[in-house]
Order: sequence, then structure tokens, then C-alpha cells
Amino acid sequence: MKKVSVLLLTGLLLFGLSLVGFAQDTDTLVMGTTDRVTQLSPANSYDHYSWHVLRMCTDALLTIKPKTDEVAPSLAKDWEVGPDAQVYTFHLAEDATFTDGEPANAEAVKWSLERALRLDGPEGGVGLIKMIDTIEVLDEYTVKITLKSPDATFLKRMTGQIGPALIWSPKSTPADEFAKGEFAGVGPYKLKSFTPDQSVVYEAYDGYYGENAKTKNVVELKYTQSAQLRSAIESGDIDIAFRTLNPIDIVQLEEDPNLKTEHAAVSPSVRYLLFNVTHKQFGDERVRKAVSHAVSRNEIVEQVFSGVGKPIYTMVPEGWAGSLPTFPKQDLAKAESLLESAGYTEDNPLEAVLWFSPKHYGTTEADVAAVVQGSLNSLSNMDVKVKSLEWGAYTEQMSQGGFGMFFLGWYPDYLEASNFIAPWTTESPEGLGTFFNHHPNYDAYVKIMDTAKATPDVEKRSALYESLQILSTEDVMWVPLWSNMAQAYVVTQDNVMNAYVDQTMDIHIPLIWKE
Repeated sequence: MKKVSVLLLTGLLLFGLSLVGFAQDTDTLVMGTTDRVTQLSPANSYDHYSWHVLRMCTDALLTIKPKTDEVAPSLAKDWEVGPDAQVYTFHLAEDATFTDGEPANAEAVKWSLERALRLDGPEGGVGLIKMIDTIEVLDEYTVKITLKSPDATFLKRMTGQIGPALIWSPKSTPADEFAKGEFAGVGPYKLKSFTPDQSVVYEAYDGYYGENAKTKNVVELKYTQSAQLRSAIESGDIDIAFRTLNPIDIVQLEEDPNLKTEHAAVSPSVRYLLFNVTHKQFGDERVRKAVSHAVSRNEIVEQVFSGVGKPIYTMVPEGWAGSLPTFPKQDLAKAESLLESAGYTEDNPLEAVLWFSPKHYGTTEADVAAVVQGSLNSLSNMDVKVKSLEWGAYTEQMSQGGFGMFFLGWYPDYLEASNFIAPWTTESPEGLGTFFNHHPNYDAYVKIMDTAKATPDVEKRSALYESLQILSTEDVMWVPLWSNMAQAYVVTQDNVMNAYVDQTMDIHIPLIWKE
């Protein structure tokens, strides 16, 4: 029997899982992570890992086809979209049951979605499905959803990537209060135990309507630090290490002959600079363009992340429908020329501040700021200082317009190009600090985005998204920098099969088994 840590041994015994099964590498899969659950309430949790746990326990109407960004059947076996992208009709699988034995029919779908909309938790991300106007049961296994206005992104919003879109049993889920782990789903696993900041334990649901999970029991252990996660996978305490290892650890673990390392081809977790376009120093688009020409993405990726990352030149992930790399590569001479045209010289340099938050994005943010500062200060007519604030004060200052140039990061709510364009331009420009709603081109962005969302044809919609990316290189409310690849890696023991991370940035545990 392989050596196991006290944490794992205690966890397995506490939750009634077989040590023999673990030793034989067949019945129990053990995963380690540094991520945390905030609250297991579908209408009041809004973070990657809480939604990961909820997705393990139930399905939505649709899903994302593994290793793609394409919509695929889930609880809904097929569907129709009205010609104006405002009416959606879903035909449900007729053999699906919740883990409490109740049928997962059209009435249950209606109840579940209306419950999320009604409760609308302040931390729940329910706004992502608030375009729903009415939900009608046409028959036992057919449900029609009408939106308040046309929205061709709605199918992506009805996947399990969005927590409030997940479907729960009316029998076992409280109707008028947040679930906090009290629910029955229609997924491949049912929740057996959840201990905050320690573990989540699942057991396969034998009555699942889809393909049965490959492994009966799953234990997810929570580690405080990435170094502990690395130690656990190296020692054999866990089968899988996922979210998030340090970049240098990933590089070194890739050389370990006893382990396997996989990663997504593209990470939708993006990092970037933002500008307040009304700021006294950054209100001039020539200044913003100068910064976009001055930064070196390659230096960030190599010096800070040991090559575990990818330079990006648009906000929309590479390979997605509507992605168009439009931002320039480093050109210091062009940057200096733009600043000079704005009135800044070697004797009268632009004096500016670059803001960052020291902990929210991990321990590397100060290093990233130093690299960008170095690029900008290599210009003869620019002098940048770096300042930081803790996350709470940072977001408050940002939303009040207090920053001219600052870092943020983004992980999409749904896997569609608009979610990488609209938030900073047409949806929440003040909350996210760009104040782009005061820019003279704001109304044009709104018109193009509204037209795109009302266009069901993917090719035509993508062309509109591409036009917005071209415009963004002229208006420069952002500078895309790099994609965060560290969260796209999974490291496993050699006998773990079919473990991978795809564009969902999640791991498909029901598809994993051990030999």
C-alpha cells in the first residue's frame, strides 16, 4: 500500500471511504487543490471552485463539449432557437432523475430557474441569466424560455459554466432560502460531505441518465499553499494536483518521470492593463497607445512566470469565434513618438502611476508591475512609479475613477467572445474602472454589441466582435498582456487516465479513471 499522509488517511476514514479501494487505485480518486469553496448555494455563489463543486452534483440544460467552446446537449437533448434569438425551446431527456428520485422534468427546470431568479443572491451571479422574461412548460419534457430582448449568447449562458443555470430538485432544495449544501441534483455525482477549507467528498449516482462516472468515489483535499500541493503529488498522497501550482513547480514537475502533466491549449483566464479614459493623464488616446506599444509581454511571461503563460494581443482567447489579435507588439520608438505628439519630451516626461493589488492575483503581481514599469521607463519621455492597494480598497478606488492605469484579471462567466469585450465597454465600464461610457465612441460600441447579440448566425456575429476589437486598438481602454496558463495545468500520477483541462478551465472528473 502506498504511503498516505495523515490528512488523506483521516479524510478517507472520516467519510467512510475504503482504504483498500484507494490502495488498489480503482474506486477512489483523490484530488488536491488550493482553491476554496465560498458557499454551496446556486443562487448565492459566484466563484470558479464553488461552481466546480455544484457542477459535479448536477447538470444544466446544456454543456460545453469537452476540449471545445461548443454548446452540446445535457439535460436538454435538443433545442430550437427562434429566428430573432429571443425564444428558446428545450426538449429534455425523458429518463433523467434527481438523486432524490424525483423526475428532472420541465416543471423542475422551470422551478429551478425561477428560484434562482427570485432569490437573486448578492454574491450569486444571477444577473447572468436575468435576460429571462418567462418560462413556460409546454409538456412534461418541453420547456420554452422567452427573453426580454434578443440575445444570441443565451445558449452559452444555459450551460453548467454558469452556476445559476444549474438545475435542482424542488423536493430537496429549499425554495425560499439559499441552499448552503442542501440540495439534490441531476448530475453524475451526489455530494457526500463538505468540510469548509478541508475537503469535498462525492459518490457516484447510479441512476444518472448520462454516461456513468468512471470512478465511484472522489475526494478533493484543500491545501493552503502551492508548495504543499506540489509535495502531495510528488509523494503520492494525491492522484491529481489541480489549481494552482506555482509556475516554476509546473516546469520542474514536467520533468518527473513518475508524473504526467497536461494543460489546455488556450487559457481564457486573461490579464491586462486598464485605463480610465477620463483620467487627466490617460484621457489622451495617444498616451494610451504609447503604453500599448511599450509593454513587453514576452518579458512578463519569461521573467515572472518561467514561460508558463502566453502573450496575448486581444482580450478574446485565441481560436474562439470572433477572436482577432489586433494589438501591436513592442515598439519603443513608436511609443516615444506617440508621447512626443502628446507633448511629452525628455525634459517634460509623462509622470504617471501604475497600480496593482499585491495578493489578489497571487504573489507575482509586484514582479509583473516591475517588468511593465521597466518597459515604460525605458522610454525617454515617461516616468512611471508603482503603487499598490489591498483588494477591497483597490476595487473601491477603481470604481470611483481613482486609477489612471492599473492591472486586472478576467475569467469568463460564459465561453463567448462578448464576455471578453462588453464588461469594460458597454456593461460595467465604471464598476471596472474604464469609465468608457463617457467616451465619445461609447454609443457606437453599444450599437455594435446590441446588434451582435441579436445575430444568431455565428459568422456574422463574430465579424461584429472583430470590429469591436479593431476599434479597441484605436480607443485603447485596455492593453491585453498574457493568458494565465498555470490554472490550465493538471498534474497526475502515471496511472491516472483521461485527466485534462480544456477551455472551461475545469477538470472533467466523471471522465477520469485509474488503472
